[in-house]
Amino acid sequence: MLKGQEIVKNRKQTIEALNRAAAAELQAAYRYLFLSEYASGMHGREVAEKFAEMAQGEWKHVSVFLKRIIQLGGKPFDRVSEADKLSFSKYLAPPKDATDWKRMLKDSIAGEQDAIQFYRDLMGEVHEDPVTLHLVREALEDEVEDEHELASLLE
Repeated sequence: MLKGQEIVKNRKQTIEALNRAAAAELQAAYRYLFLSEYASGMHGREVAEKFAEMAQGEWKHVSVFLKRIIQLGGKPFDRVSEADKLSFSKYLAPPKDATDWKRMLKDSIAGEQDAIQFYRDLMGEVHEDPVTLHLVREALEDEVEDEHELASLLE
Protein backbone atom coordinates (compact mmCIF):
# COMPACT_ATOMS: atom_id res chain seq x y z
CA MET A 1 0.00 0.00 0.00
CA LEU A 2 1.24 3.48 -0.84
CA LYS A 3 1.96 5.94 1.97
CA GLY A 4 -0.61 8.32 0.47
CA GLN A 5 -3.24 5.61 0.89
CA GLU A 6 -2.21 4.75 4.44
CA ILE A 7 -3.08 8.23 5.71
CA VAL A 8 -6.76 7.54 4.97
CA LYS A 9 -8.31 5.55 7.80
CA ASN A 10 -11.69 4.96 6.17
CA ARG A 11 -10.50 4.50 2.60
CA LYS A 12 -13.44 2.36 1.43
CA GLN A 13 -16.04 4.87 2.65
CA THR A 14 -14.05 7.77 1.23
CA ILE A 15 -13.86 6.10 -2.17
CA GLU A 16 -17.62 5.44 -2.08
CA ALA A 17 -18.32 9.07 -1.18
CA LEU A 18 -16.01 10.32 -3.92
CA ASN A 19 -17.79 8.10 -6.45
CA ARG A 20 -21.11 9.59 -5.32
CA ALA A 21 -19.63 13.07 -5.73
CA ALA A 22 -18.19 12.29 -9.17
CA ALA A 23 -21.56 10.92 -10.28
CA ALA A 24 -23.43 14.01 -9.09
CA GLU A 25 -20.89 16.33 -10.70
CA LEU A 26 -21.15 14.40 -13.97
CA GLN A 27 -24.91 14.88 -13.94
CA ALA A 28 -24.55 18.57 -13.11
CA ALA A 29 -21.94 19.10 -15.84
CA TYR A 30 -24.18 17.50 -18.45
CA ARG A 31 -27.27 19.37 -17.22
CA TYR A 32 -25.50 22.73 -17.30
CA LEU A 33 -24.02 22.04 -20.72
CA PHE A 34 -27.45 21.04 -22.00
CA LEU A 35 -29.07 24.14 -20.49
CA SER A 36 -26.39 26.37 -21.99
CA GLU A 37 -27.55 25.27 -25.44
CA TYR A 38 -31.25 24.94 -24.60
CA ALA A 39 -32.13 28.16 -22.76
CA SER A 40 -33.73 30.80 -24.95
CA GLY A 41 -36.02 33.79 -24.80
CA MET A 42 -35.71 37.00 -22.84
CA HIS A 43 -32.66 36.71 -20.54
CA GLY A 44 -32.15 33.17 -21.82
CA ARG A 45 -28.80 33.96 -23.43
CA GLU A 46 -27.43 35.54 -20.25
CA VAL A 47 -28.52 32.50 -18.24
CA ALA A 48 -27.13 30.17 -20.93
CA GLU A 49 -23.71 31.81 -20.69
CA LYS A 50 -23.68 31.25 -16.93
CA PHE A 51 -24.64 27.61 -17.40
CA ALA A 52 -21.83 27.13 -19.93
CA GLU A 53 -19.32 28.55 -17.45
CA MET A 54 -20.66 26.38 -14.64
CA ALA A 55 -20.52 23.23 -16.78
CA GLN A 56 -16.75 23.67 -17.08
CA GLY A 57 -16.39 23.88 -13.31
CA GLU A 58 -18.45 20.75 -12.79
CA TRP A 59 -16.35 18.79 -15.35
CA LYS A 60 -13.28 19.84 -13.35
CA HIS A 61 -14.83 18.42 -10.17
CA VAL A 62 -15.52 15.12 -11.95
CA SER A 63 -11.87 14.93 -12.99
CA VAL A 64 -10.50 15.78 -9.55
CA PHE A 65 -12.69 13.23 -7.78
CA LEU A 66 -11.87 10.46 -10.28
CA LYS A 67 -8.16 11.16 -9.86
CA ARG A 68 -8.44 11.03 -6.06
CA ILE A 69 -10.36 7.73 -6.17
CA ILE A 70 -7.53 6.21 -8.20
CA GLN A 71 -4.89 7.67 -5.86
CA LEU A 72 -6.66 5.93 -3.00
CA GLY A 73 -6.48 2.61 -4.84
CA GLY A 74 -10.16 2.62 -5.66
CA LYS A 75 -12.08 2.15 -8.87
CA PRO A 76 -14.23 4.96 -10.20
CA PHE A 77 -17.59 4.02 -11.64
CA ASP A 78 -17.04 3.26 -15.30
CA ARG A 79 -20.50 3.53 -16.83
CA VAL A 80 -22.30 6.80 -17.25
CA SER A 81 -25.53 4.90 -16.63
CA GLU A 82 -24.37 4.32 -13.03
CA ALA A 83 -24.34 8.05 -12.26
CA ASP A 84 -28.05 8.26 -11.54
CA LYS A 85 -27.86 5.42 -9.01
CA LEU A 86 -24.67 6.67 -7.32
CA SER A 87 -25.32 10.41 -7.25
CA PHE A 88 -26.03 12.12 -3.94
CA SER A 89 -28.61 14.25 -5.77
CA LYS A 90 -31.62 13.53 -7.94
CA TYR A 91 -31.19 14.61 -11.55
CA LEU A 92 -33.59 17.42 -12.40
CA ALA A 93 -34.67 17.26 -16.01
CA PRO A 94 -34.81 20.60 -17.81
CA PRO A 95 -38.24 22.19 -18.15
CA LYS A 96 -40.12 21.46 -21.38
CA ASP A 97 -40.25 25.18 -22.13
CA ALA A 98 -36.83 26.43 -23.29
CA THR A 99 -37.81 29.98 -22.28
CA ASP A 100 -38.50 29.02 -18.65
CA TRP A 101 -35.08 30.19 -17.47
CA LYS A 102 -36.47 30.97 -13.98
CA ARG A 103 -37.34 27.27 -13.49
CA MET A 104 -33.89 26.35 -14.80
CA LEU A 105 -32.30 28.66 -12.24
CA LYS A 106 -34.48 27.52 -9.33
CA ASP A 107 -33.84 23.84 -10.08
CA SER A 108 -30.12 24.55 -10.42
CA ILE A 109 -30.05 26.36 -7.09
CA ALA A 110 -31.68 23.30 -5.49
CA GLY A 111 -28.94 21.12 -7.00
CA GLU A 112 -26.24 23.42 -5.70
CA GLN A 113 -27.81 23.32 -2.25
CA ASP A 114 -27.74 19.49 -2.32
CA ALA A 115 -24.04 19.68 -3.19
CA ILE A 116 -23.34 22.19 -0.43
CA GLN A 117 -24.95 19.91 2.15
CA PHE A 118 -23.18 16.79 0.83
CA TYR A 119 -19.73 18.41 0.78
CA ARG A 120 -20.22 19.99 4.18
CA ASP A 121 -21.10 16.58 5.64
CA LEU A 122 -18.26 14.91 3.75
CA MET A 123 -15.75 17.36 5.21
CA GLY A 124 -16.60 15.98 8.64
CA GLU A 125 -16.01 12.43 7.45
CA VAL A 126 -12.64 13.09 5.77
CA HIS A 127 -11.21 15.64 8.22
CA GLU A 128 -8.24 13.37 9.01
CA ASP A 129 -7.32 13.05 5.31
CA PRO A 130 -5.86 16.44 4.38
CA VAL A 131 -5.71 15.73 0.64
CA THR A 132 -9.35 14.72 0.25
CA LEU A 133 -10.40 17.42 2.70
CA HIS A 134 -8.70 20.03 0.51
CA LEU A 135 -10.48 18.77 -2.64
CA VAL A 136 -13.86 18.65 -0.92
CA ARG A 137 -13.37 22.13 0.57
CA GLU A 138 -12.57 23.54 -2.88
CA ALA A 139 -15.67 21.86 -4.35
CA LEU A 140 -17.77 23.26 -1.50
CA GLU A 141 -16.43 26.77 -2.12
CA ASP A 142 -17.32 26.46 -5.82
CA GLU A 143 -20.84 25.25 -5.05
CA VAL A 144 -21.46 28.11 -2.61
CA GLU A 145 -20.29 30.58 -5.25
CA ASP A 146 -22.47 28.93 -7.91
CA GLU A 147 -25.53 29.05 -5.66
CA HIS A 148 -24.96 32.76 -5.04
CA GLU A 149 -24.44 33.58 -8.72
CA LEU A 150 -27.52 31.63 -9.80
CA ALA A 151 -29.62 33.37 -7.15
CA SER A 152 -28.38 36.77 -8.32
CA LEU A 153 -29.69 36.00 -11.83
CA LEU A 154 -33.18 35.58 -10.36
CA GLU A 155 -33.18 39.04 -8.80
